This record gives sequence, structure tokens and C-alpha cells, in this order.
Amino acid sequence: MELLNHIEPWHWFVLAAALFALEVTATTGFFIGIAVSALILWVLMLLSPELGWELQLAVFGGLSVVLTIAYKKYFKRFNEETDSPLLNDRAAQMVGDSLVLDEDLSGHGAIMIHDTRWQVECEGTIAAGTRVKIADSRGMTLVLRPE
Repeated sequence: MELLNHIEPWHWFVLAAALFALEVTATTGFFIGIAVSALILWVLMLLSPELGWELQLAVFGGLSVVLTIAYKKYFKRFNEETDSPLLNDRAAQMVGDSLVLDEDLSGHGAIMIHDTRWQVECEGTIAAGTRVKIADSRGMTLVLRPE
């Protein structure tokens, strides 16, 4: 505990810099609130260097929780709307497309669509040469139905 009695303002600045660097590599948004809390503590310690370590850690912990939750709520709401909601969901982009089966399909299987081999499922058996529609996607599995 003796070590905690010697927390200097630069300790908080170094912690903030390290957390921001970690956020740059992680890109989760989780470390931003904690890093900002460390920056606030750095400023508080510059203004009032006699703050005890107990108060410093309490303020840091409380601010970290509050700022992380506030950041997540703001950016979750901020990033909800997009003009391309299916941008990175190739399976969902193909729903509604039609194709002709090259081979028989019975329940589950895999077929080539463009340049990718897709897991597919269907009800019953569908013969090769049948035109099918991609009716749905479940993760990376396409659901096929005869047209």
C-alpha cells in the first residue's frame, strides 16, 4: 500500500495514453471511458496534488463505469441507422435471388454460388436443374425453396 501513496499526475497520464493505445488496437470502445477517466484524474491531480490514493481510485472507478456506460449508450444509438444494413452480410444480400441447382439436394448440402461454396438447406429433395429461390439466411446457411 506504500506504493499507492506515491501516485503522481504523470502516472494517470501514462495510464490514459496506454488505454488509448489499447483502444486503437482493440477498437471495441470499451477502453475509451476508462482512458478518459484517467485523463480526468491527471487533470485533478495537476490541480490538487494532495488527493489521497483512496479518493483517486474511487473517482477513477466511478468515472470509468459511468463514462463507459455513457459511451456505449451514445454510440449504440448513434450507429443504429445505416443506409446499407446488409453491407457485410453476403447471405442476407442474396435472399430473394434465384438460381438453378447443378446437383440434387436433399435437406442439407453445399453448392457453389458465384465464387463461394455455401451451406444450404431445403425441405425434402430438390432435383438438379430445378430453379430455386433463396428464401432466407440463417447465419452463413442459405434456405432454398423451389420456385
